[in-house]
Parts: sequence; structure tokens; C-alpha cells
Amino acid sequence: MKQLIIYILLSVFSTLICSNFSNAEKMYKYKGKNGTWHFSNIPPATEQPVKVSNIRVKERKNRVSVKRRDLKDKVEFYVYNEFYGPIEFEFLLKEFTNVQSKPLLPVRLVIPAYKEVLAVTLMPANPFKSWSYRCQYIHLPGDPKASHNPQKPYGLPFESGVFNISQAFNGKASHTHPQSRYAVDIPMPEGTNICAARAGIIMDIANDFFTGGAEESFGERANFIRILHDDGTMAVYAHLKLESAKFPLGTRVSEGQVIAESGNTGFSTGPHLHFVIQKNTGMNLVSIPFKFEGKGEQGVTPVFGMVLSK
Repeated sequence: MKQLIIYILLSVFSTLICSNFSNAEKMYKYKGKNGTWHFSNIPPATEQPVKVSNIRVKERKNRVSVKRRDLKDKVEFYVYNEFYGPIEFEFLLKEFTNVQSKPLLPVRLVIPAYKEVLAVTLMPANPFKSWSYRCQYIHLPGDPKASHNPQKPYGLPFESGVFNISQAFNGKASHTHPQSRYAVDIPMPEGTNICAARAGIIMDIANDFFTGGAEESFGERANFIRILHDDGTMAVYAHLKLESAKFPLGTRVSEGQVIAESGNTGFSTGPHLHFVIQKNTGMNLVSIPFKFEGKGEQGVTPVFGMVLSK
């Protein structure tokens, strides 16, 4: 039997923020007038002593891998999920000749945390003819069966202080995408302790970026923590300070526990926390409305200008 196999695998992990590159850069560290340490990739205009370091931003590990197993008359594709939470995975053929699959394509399945599953088997439709294919796979965090079901309103995502919401639901500045439509931005000094607004497991972290700005090139340079809740929804805490994450992946944190420090990394015009609740609706990651805990544990919908005090 003549057999010709052509394959291309493309992986897309769509999150609010996805960082996936490694760059060597200079980091300038100096103290501001109030004694606070600052980090920048641009030489600062200051009379204070400046420490210059050559650093390399760590490449984020691809936590979903696809392994191909060649057998006598078929090819099997296994998917391994190394995230500390479920993912939804889709496998499809872009081009093919004389190919059949088991199950029928496109295949879409949910893979639990740290599990390997057989996703699809490909074989020739006519075993006496050559066959070829080009395939693609896509994966997103979360289980589409998740249902937002908090037992009470969300706690404020900082340890202490008084802050105003600068952008709330449907904010025209940057909350126009489905993934961030129901997000809130809370300006606060860099280094403010950030707390889990709800208990869950740390599913994903970016912790190595130190720069921020209003240019699109900064869009994938934000430090963040993604926490998986018991109902399958996920909270994202973004623009965090360099190397400020307090716990490793897979740690279960409780509500009110300090998880990181606020920063100014990624697509950002100033130090603030970007906070959002997301769920997978079926290969589509979207933000969902939520309420913060108010006086007497009453839920309050965050709005522009609202004062948050803790």
C-alpha cells in the first residue's frame, strides 16, 4: 500500500492574555522620589542610581501537547493537558485526500487537568490508494459545561486600601472584546497586595514581564494569574508586578489570600489591576457579569467611578 502523509499541527490557546515568546532585554531598576522601586526597559531620566541588567524573559511552556503514533494502517493522535484545570480541544482537517477518521471530524472534547487522551484516529478510506492530510488543533481553557454559581458575591481583589474603578463593564477604552467586556480596571500603586476574590486553583501564571505601555506590542507582555473556581469559571488577575506571584501552579488558594502584587505590565497606561471572570462557552472564551461584596455582604455591580474600600 502506498502511503503519503502530510501533517501540520497548529496550536492556539486563546486567553485574555497569552504570552509565548522569549526576548533578551535590558532592565533599568531605580528608586522613585517616594522610595518605591521602578522597573523599565527605557533608560529613566532620574538622578537616582540606576541598576542595569541584561535579562531574558522566559518562554512560556506550551502546556498542551499532541503526540502522533504511527501504526501499520492508521495514525493515532493523543492529547496531553498539563494545565491545572480542564481544557476544551478541537481537532479538524484543513485538507485531505482519501482519509477517514474515528470519530468523525471535527472532534471536540474536554480534557481534564494532567490527563492524556486519544483524540482521533486517521486511516485511509481506500487502503489501496495513497492518502494525505493537513490537520489543525485549537484549545481553550475551561469546561463548556461550567455554570457560574458563586455562593456569595466576590470579595474585593486587594488586601487593603481605597481605590476607584476607572473602567467597568462595557468600558469603551478597552473592554469591548467578549473576553473582557465584563472586566473592571482598578488603578492602584504598584506593589499593592492582590487577593483572591474567590477560592480556587491556580491554573495558569505569567510572572516574568516587567514592562508596559499603550502600544499593541505590549499586549502579550502582561503578568497574570488565572484561578479556576469550583463551578468551572475562572478569574484572571492581570498587569501584575514582575515575579510577584506568591504561589506555584496547582496551588489551591482561599478567598482573601494574597496571591501577587499589582503592577503595570502589558498593555497598560498606568499601574492598575485588571480583574475579570471568564468561562468557556464552547471554543469561545467570554467574560461574565459578577458582583462585588458590599456592606452586609450584599452584592453590588461594579460601575465606573465606584469607590472600593477595604
